[in-house]
Amino acid sequence: MNTTEVREMFRSYADESDATFLTDAQVTLYLSQGYNDFRRAVCDIDPFIYSTEFLFDMPATGILDLTATAPPLLGAASVAPNKLERLLRVARINDLTNNVVIRYMDSMPSQRTLNSWCYTFVNSKLITYSTATASFRLEYVPFHGVDFSAAAAYIDDLDGFHDMIPLYAYSRYAIRDGADNVPLLQETSRKVADLKNFLESGRNREGSQYVSESDNWT
Repeated sequence: MNTTEVREMFRSYADESDATFLTDAQVTLYLSQGYNDFRRAVCDIDPFIYSTEFLFDMPATGILDLTATAPPLLGAASVAPNKLERLLRVARINDLTNNVVIRYMDSMPSQRTLNSWCYTFVNSKLITYSTATASFRLEYVPFHGVDFSAAAAYIDDLDGFHDMIPLYAYSRYAIRDGADNVPLLQETSRKVADLKNFLESGRNREGSQYVSESDNWT
């Protein structure tokens, strides 16, 4: 589905002909937030579907301020689709050109617990144990940059589940409307279960049958 189709489905669920009560701007806002909900449902199962990379040389201090990167990943100046929503993992790489992983770093809860091959993420700062300059790859899920006011715009590759976006969006509209919609709640629950099954076994059938002693984080 594209943005126009998702928008039309939401309008049909809302069944509101009065544009003064449900404006185009409000529809866009509800759909944008509905897509946030959809992406979080996906990321709770497989966050690497939306992951992207940021390569950097760690400053000599061993502290990278994500509000001061280019582009900024956090802070007032950061914008989608670069703005960080959830950090997945950090890897030490050989250099920024070749981007070959030497080792994935272990995440620690605070700066006090850091040791070799570890990092911690505190507020807007990524901190490593070593203060020596080295190259790293930050893998993260960004906030989306989909404009739901655009005509027939691309959303993502999970087309078979894009009907969940207006379902999530309508749940926000229902707060103002003051009415529960039991069929909508039931359909949302059904689609969430279908999405889980698809991402865990249907999207990559061969991979889901493979059992390894190592997980995806090492």
